[in-house]
Amino acid sequence: MIQLMYRYDLETMFFFIIPWVIYRFLVWLFTKRFSLQTELLKGMFFFSLVFIYMLTLFPFPIYSHDYLEGIPLSQRVNLIPFASIYGSLTHFCYMVPIRNIVGNIILFIPLGFLIPLRFKMFKLWKTAIFGFLVSLLVETIQLLFTGRSFDVDDLILNTFGAIAGFTCFNLLFLSLTKVKQRKTSLGT
Repeated sequence: MIQLMYRYDLETMFFFIIPWVIYRFLVWLFTKRFSLQTELLKGMFFFSLVFIYMLTLFPFPIYSHDYLEGIPLSQRVNLIPFASIYGSLTHFCYMVPIRNIVGNIILFIPLGFLIPLRFKMFKLWKTAIFGFLVSLLVETIQLLFTGRSFDVDDLILNTFGAIAGFTCFNLLFLSLTKVKQRKTSLGT
């Protein structure tokens, strides 16, 4: 079973890697510009979105959750903030809050870290809005096309994850700036 899942994930990644490499090659062919730093940054950003897609939507739209089939659309929507977070925290199985709460936060940390690098957006609110909009897109697609549910708590947790990623970026940037300043002051 694990070997089958690994093979499936590898095949899925190739589904995204090959078009990405072809696209970046065509960009290079027409622009004749190449920067390893830029390519790595764009690649990491793209694959953070792919990672979100693979964990939330893929395979799209073939897969459906049997436990939600036949349930009306109106009953698959949670618009009450913190309702499912509370339900997860009070669940008898300790893995439920880890998977639902921690998983939703961790899923968006790489995106929040990469947004300021990729788009030169160094404002927290811009990163929060970007993370919120990506999460809103994912939740809407889940509801309308995969037969899954829409949960406002996922929006909250995903946005918090993007904010946490932005905070990690800022902490790293500040520490690197301080190290650079120390080296400069010691050198003069």
